[in-house]
Amino acid sequence: MMDTELPLLGAPAVAVGELVLCIGAPALSPSGLWRPSLKALSARDGSLQRQEFLPHAVTTLCASRDGSHLLAVMDEEAGLLWDVRAWRPVRELPWPEGEFSVTACALSADGRFAAATATQWTDDQRGVLWLWEVASGGPPWTMPFNSSTAWSVAFHPWEPLLVVGGLTENVAVIHAEERRLVRTIPGFYGYAYSLAFHPEGQLLAAAHDGRGFALHHFDTGEVLFRASDGDDLQTSDAVFSPDGRFVAWGQGDGTVGLWAVAD
Repeated sequence: MMDTELPLLGAPAVAVGELVLCIGAPALSPSGLWRPSLKALSARDGSLQRQEFLPHAVTTLCASRDGSHLLAVMDEEAGLLWDVRAWRPVRELPWPEGEFSVTACALSADGRFAAATATQWTDDQRGVLWLWEVASGGPPWTMPFNSSTAWSVAFHPWEPLLVVGGLTENVAVIHAEERRLVRTIPGFYGYAYSLAFHPEGQLLAAAHDGRGFALHHFDTGEVLFRASDGDDLQTSDAVFSPDGRFVAWGQGDGTVGLWAVAD
């Protein structure tokens, strides 16, 4: 099999089926202004399939589990929900007022909810969770997080739950429909830089800040497996393959390691 190099330019990118969606460097748009663009590249050969110029710079991307929708975190006070199949914008999701840095985003499997984690820059810096009901298009429900920074968020694949991690050794479990904290899961030593659910929902992969990744039992938080390449400066997401058979994690030498998930 031939390796394929995609021109992602170090920008945010997500894989969606046979496509890689990424943000291209600013270029001259049809309006005559320099704008970044949302690009759809072939995962097979890197060829450009579709492109759309965006109004603002994008710092983070996330896709729904079925690949039908994309959420682009834009610098200018909003998230842009994008229909990948129709290749058109759906709506903007407004940020609350204030000084924030958005760190991660996620879309629920049923498309009903969108979520983002952010650091609120105030005298008492703190992490926050924002949760939108997508159909309403209104402002988000906001929940302060028990940490100076909230780094990661992920939706359960079939329950109305989401998890939030940050600069703490606990992960918060939130009920999306009821807008409440359900419980906290202990044991995330090294903090949860990124979180990802197994397709069946019983496992939670957590990449730690510079300390590799671990697989946790979602109900108990028990660590079932832990791996690291010994590079304390390496931080990368840990994600499950769509069929749940493998976990992928970016290693410090520029390669991607694959681990099999036992039955």
